[in-house]
This record gives sequence, structure tokens and C-alpha cells, in this order.
Amino acid sequence: MATTGILNTTLLRVYVGGTAVAHATDASISISQSPRDTTTKDSAGWRDLLEGLRQFSISTSALYAMDAAYGVDDLYTALSGRSEVTVKFSTEVSGDEYFEGTCYVTSLEISSSGAEDNASYSASFEGTGALTKADVS
Repeated sequence: MATTGILNTTLLRVYVGGTAVAHATDASISISQSPRDTTTKDSAGWRDLLEGLRQFSISTSALYAMDAAYGVDDLYTALSGRSEVTVKFSTEVSGDEYFEGTCYVTSLEISSSGAEDNASYSASFEGTGALTKADVS
């Protein structure tokens, strides 16, 4: 049954190749469109625009566990191999909407700040091609 009301952030996760990024603490998606400038001398001094390129990026942060089901090792392999990965931004609750697309891992940052604290990492993905939106079945 689809989620109702205001969404609890715990439900939204990043999945790579169908597997959730382990120990995630944060997830986000950004979808944008770069307009084309069509201003001419006939525009009476006002800027005119038409639609342009659309793009998307997805990012996640997580606690670093070397034995994670899907974590730093997997992301590093995709990044260093210049491999495309299928990335999904979803609750995985039946009936909820999700976003999915083909991406490249564009950054991987591992952090070990402070003393007696958790090591963490963040990963960013840039989309190539279309982003799809569908319902979890």
C-alpha cells in the first residue's frame, strides 16, 4: 500500500543495481533543465527562453563499513572502471513513486574526522540519458 501523508525520510534510499547503499544516512536527487536563450531584437528588451537540456544527479551519504552489502568498494569499482550503473531513488513501498536512471559515479569521498567517531563516506552520481519515474510494484 502506498505511503500516505508526509513522507518519513527513513524510507527514501539510494539503490545501485537494485541493492540499497548500506548504512545510508542521507539521500537526495536533483532534477533540472537548462533553458535555451531565444532572445532576439524582437524581444523588446525582455529575455525569451525555450526548453533545453534536462539533467539529474543523485547523491548519498553513509557510515563506512568495510563489510557492507553495497558500499565503498562497490562504488569505487564502478568509478575506477568508468562503469554505468542503474541508480534508483525510492522508498520501495508498493504503490509509491520512484525515480531511476543510468548514471556514472562522479565522486566518492571517505571521511574520518575526530576521534572515537564514525567513519563515513559520500557518493555522487550524474545521470546519462533519461530519468524515468514509475510506481513501485
